[in-house]
Amino acid sequence: MKFPENDIISLLDERLELNLAESTNKDLVLAEIWDEAFSKGLKELKLEYGTSQGSEKLRELVGNKLQVDKNNIVITSGSAFGIFLSILCLCEKEDEVITVQPNFPPTMDLIEGLGFNKKLLILSFDSGYKMDEDQLFDMISERTKLIILVSPLNPTGTVTKTEEVKRISNRLKVEYPRCKLLIDETYREATYGNNEVIPSCAGLQDNIITVSSLSKCHGTPGLRIGWLSSSDDKFIKDVGVAKMNTVISNSVLDEYVACEVLRKEAEIFQSRRIHSAQGLELTKKWVENNAQYVQWIEPRAGALCCIKLKESKFSREELAGFYRESRESGIQLANGEWFGESKWFFRLGFGYMEIEQLNQTLEKLTEILNQNS
Repeated sequence: MKFPENDIISLLDERLELNLAESTNKDLVLAEIWDEAFSKGLKELKLEYGTSQGSEKLRELVGNKLQVDKNNIVITSGSAFGIFLSILCLCEKEDEVITVQPNFPPTMDLIEGLGFNKKLLILSFDSGYKMDEDQLFDMISERTKLIILVSPLNPTGTVTKTEEVKRISNRLKVEYPRCKLLIDETYREATYGNNEVIPSCAGLQDNIITVSSLSKCHGTPGLRIGWLSSSDDKFIKDVGVAKMNTVISNSVLDEYVACEVLRKEAEIFQSRRIHSAQGLELTKKWVENNAQYVQWIEPRAGALCCIKLKESKFSREELAGFYRESRESGIQLANGEWFGESKWFFRLGFGYMEIEQLNQTLEKLTEILNQNS
């Protein structure tokens, strides 16, 4: 087993001051959720083992969010671990997993890293990153055990409609009953302002798995808390066994803090959705002002979007200069090669930095565009 290398690891290990590469809402600080009851519970918390399925209180809170039974929930170390466990439990040697590209690198790299066959459904900027359902089904075979879709998609913020998910699920039941459909909903609640939250696919069908986490929408990636949902009792049991044999359980400290985050998420979301709406509006104006250099597809949700540098304006040498000067200016960019695109694309996170800093960073980026085109 070997995981492919990807420079996205630099987001963890090398953080520049002006971070346009980050994909989360702004970081939560403990002071935002700290009160006397939280402090008292924290002092009394036993640092014992957690359970294989996860804290009952936390699963109940997640179940209420998703409107599913808490017994259909497994708490995971982020949504990425939910995907890991799903692949591990569903696939055997020579089996296939299908997912989309562009995509969050670990979602694609886990398949190969675990030793299974990866098939990629290529989505294109020119078609608005919309999925062709018939093209998807042309790729499926009797060896396909799992299809992974991401909605909203990282790095584009585009959405697969619930009706389409239901249609794919129904077709799979008839044509490929041994294949499950996993929907990564990590950015589902990262909407803007008063926009309606995208409905969850949890509990829609017994062949649908959903994963999500507290990392992106709540701004708490350091907690490493996510969840997996399925109405297939055997699968949930298998996931619990696999989790016990890999990480044993989640940190009870992380689970305790996660419960408090979920109890206060309405307040957390309110401030972050206003912040993201402001960031999105600023980014939209920046794209309009630099239309001679860049294109984009406006995101439906998520504190991120995908920017395309016009090839007619940037040769390979000019492109290299753009990335080099951005780095020298302290601007961290997530280039498209991380996600299966070319370097003419980059992910722009508009929800992470404070608005004034985001504005200053975009102004610097405009100067760099002018210098390198």
